Amino acid sequence: MSSRRLLICSPSHARQGGVESAIDDLCHELPKRGWETLLALGQGSRFNDVGAYRNAYPDLAIKEIDGTKGTRQSRLESLRKVILEVQPDIVFSARVFDAYEVVTSLKQRHRTPRLAVGIGGYEPHYFYDVRLFKGNVDLCVVMGNLLGAALTDWAGIDASRVVSIPAGVRSPRGPSQPRDPGDILRIGYVGRLAQKDKSILDMVPFLAQLEERGLAYHVSIVGDGPEAPVLRERLGSYVSNGRVTFCGWKDRSELYETVYPNLDSVVHFSPAEGVPIAGGEAMAHGVVPVISQFIGLKTERQYLHDFNSLVFKVGDVATAADHMQRLASEPGLLRRLSENAACSHAGKYTFDGAMDAWADALDRCMEQPPMMGAVPSLGLPKDGRLTRMGLSPGNAQRLRDLLGRRHVHNDPGSEWPTGSGLMPDDVAVEIMRFAADCEDTK
Repeated sequence: MSSRRLLICSPSHARQGGVESAIDDLCHELPKRGWETLLALGQGSRFNDVGAYRNAYPDLAIKEIDGTKGTRQSRLESLRKVILEVQPDIVFSARVFDAYEVVTSLKQRHRTPRLAVGIGGYEPHYFYDVRLFKGNVDLCVVMGNLLGAALTDWAGIDASRVVSIPAGVRSPRGPSQPRDPGDILRIGYVGRLAQKDKSILDMVPFLAQLEERGLAYHVSIVGDGPEAPVLRERLGSYVSNGRVTFCGWKDRSELYETVYPNLDSVVHFSPAEGVPIAGGEAMAHGVVPVISQFIGLKTERQYLHDFNSLVFKVGDVATAADHMQRLASEPGLLRRLSENAACSHAGKYTFDGAMDAWADALDRCMEQPPMMGAVPSLGLPKDGRLTRMGLSPGNAQRLRDLLGRRHVHNDPGSEWPTGSGLMPDDVAVEIMRFAADCEDTK
């Protein structure tokens, strides 16, 4: 049987992160499972740089979607051109909102390609946008059962079109060794240094709490992100006295060879997640997560308090520090949790299990009839002065091209939007309330 073709669409401004690692894995692994996989990346004039992405992932097959003209119409036209050139069976949107409209319009004429969407964290605007296009979305792949529940129960997506697939964790390079307390507790943070979705600045009061308890510890901070400069500044004294080391971003080989084997515990402060990849990788190595009770933790049941991890309420750094003190001083606790953590690495949480689940989901998507709803009227703001004057978006773009005019954006998210930007505040509150209600029942 000939391979089917998957086209993954993503912005290119980020090159180090969970989404980017997952895309890299899919591009390498899905062809082994019958899916030729190509990556289409949004190019911008300032922030989204396909060339830099190619340098970071030189062995990926990458198509460029030209967004340098800066208008929504030009992005839609460029994306449509790439899709028609590639002729995929499925277009998978990894945070490219324009794919919704382009693929839906193509399906109206050709019944192909199918539209798949990925959601990796519990962020309301993603659920809102899927609901806008629920008559057109053929497959939703989420990282976490709570995200799946929000799509089926809140957004109204048919359950047969939704699948939860965690980011699969590769096995350690060697046998995982149960941890026992040493002279110091070796703590790690692995992930993006970002405040909005990771609450990384909680690291500052957390370390103050460890100091109050007189704990002998060392923290390795592995990763990079927008809060890196301010975090380095606020933790300068801890770096000076040898309590903290900033390790920068590490690829998977370095994490598996030099980072996880030398940690006893990882700490995680995030308020909302799908299924955190760093925590899963840590557990596979026998490292014990001390982890925030992020939205989705109870529903997923991957991190079980006092069995394979220790859990604290979001923002409660005092309890997180208490947990670290327990690991260092309570007889047998670190070893028991470490052994249970290593055993939690099974089934869909393994790398091969996750990749098989992806291929199965794509195969089932093709077996189902395509979703053929109408293209919704979004009511987005007019794309520039020419459209406000009455020209159609296509004619306005052609006139801009003749005049050589381009719009330059001030941030990567407006250059290649991840969402529609249409979600009202009260709907965001409603979506978060849905999550809280789900978690309260667990």
